[in-house]
Amino acid sequence: MNGWDGRGSGAAGQGFILVATLWILAALAVLAAYINAVAEANVAQATGIKRAIDEDLALRSAEATLLYLLATNRMNHRGLLLEADQRFAELSPDDLPPVGDGEFWMNGTVYQGLDGVYFAAQDEYGLVSINQPEAPPFAALLRWFGVGLADRSRLVGRITDYVDTDDELTLSGAERFAYQRAGQMPPANWIMATPVEMKRVLGMGQMLDASQQRALLPLLTSRPLAGYNFNTMPLEVAGAVLEVDREAAKAVVDQRLQAPVWRSLQLRELTGSAVDVPDDQILRLPSSFVRLMLWRPGRGGRWLVGVEMTPYGESAPWRRDYQYWEPVAGHDPEEPPRLATALL
Repeated sequence: MNGWDGRGSGAAGQGFILVATLWILAALAVLAAYINAVAEANVAQATGIKRAIDEDLALRSAEATLLYLLATNRMNHRGLLLEADQRFAELSPDDLPPVGDGEFWMNGTVYQGLDGVYFAAQDEYGLVSINQPEAPPFAALLRWFGVGLADRSRLVGRITDYVDTDDELTLSGAERFAYQRAGQMPPANWIMATPVEMKRVLGMGQMLDASQQRALLPLLTSRPLAGYNFNTMPLEVAGAVLEVDREAAKAVVDQRLQAPVWRSLQLRELTGSAVDVPDDQILRLPSSFVRLMLWRPGRGGRWLVGVEMTPYGESAPWRRDYQYWEPVAGHDPEEPPRLATALL
């Protein structure tokens, strides 16, 4: 006998099974870790998507509520008069109370609503039209922000050529061949849809530095303007249009807190300088063109929505004309006032 009884073979088999079991357990552990990582990534992605949807819903809800308020409330010279009781009967102005339960100013004042949404409204007749570059207010606004005479003339000419419908060259302007030579898309030869389109104008980056662009864009509108509303103008626009310094412009802004500013004589008395604005071009109430601005703090930007109120429209009491996202830094006030908490 050679003394072999098979027990060694059994021990080896058991060892193999043990090693195989350990490998399987290790593989299962790796697989479990992978599945867990994938699950965590999917949960994080789903959480991010849900957060984005919630934020969008909050902004859309605020926008819809603002549009409802604009369509259903009376206005004074500063903006909306908010009333808790809805009125469904036609009443004469003499039957209406002179004040409401609150006010929603349409001069860019920032408010805080529900779900952490910040918002503001701006009557666009309180701004300067980018599509009317040859009108005095545009060059005056450029001058207010320190743009030199040569750059002002060049920018006015180039925007004029950008929005007009011909290929005739304006003094200091630029038409299709100049854009092609610079390797840029040709001018639209049509009105700009939003002020952001101004960035496509040839050489704008050389005529306006980044800080001037950031300061100017919120004060521009694509609307064709037929008058001036000093009751809703930002201070910078009032100062530029009236060609006065900041202190004099602030006197105009302070006055509208008490009473409407709508006479050239008032403007002369408030600023202490001659005012070349005819009375028939000064508006007392906000226009039907409104820019809504909505955002949540910390996002580094805001949604801008341009609407026209159409109370006698066949399909809706308002029309959305444009919408875009504007990256803006430093527009989150620490403690903005709340507006109509029960409504918004």
